Amino acid sequence: MTLTSAYAEAPDVLRGRMVEDLRQRGAPVSPAVEAAFRTVPRHLFVPEVPAAEVYGAPEAVFTKHNERGKPVSSVSAPWLHARMLEAAQVAPGMRVLEIGSGVRHEVAHCK
Repeated sequence: MTLTSAYAEAPDVLRGRMVEDLRQRGAPVSPAVEAAFRTVPRHLFVPEVPAAEVYGAPEAVFTKHNERGKPVSSVSAPWLHARMLEAAQVAPGMRVLEIGSGVRHEVAHCK
């Protein structure tokens, strides 16, 4: 796949690929957390970053840089979000807001 074709892919395809990558990397992804990751449109929380980068980055996505080009704001890596949600033992009906990035994963969407 070329970089151009990756940028043309639909966010739901990119989200699915991100979840598969998390599984391959051994990230703790329970069925509930997996459903949340497949449902929540992560790219909408960082509109200044292309969806392919948001879903394809194995680590943090840097969203703002200072005048010297150093990152000053980021969205945590997907594996870290997964680990935090697993550690919190989030259950259906609960809502989680990660203060800082504003990324919100709702397990309420899980079936």
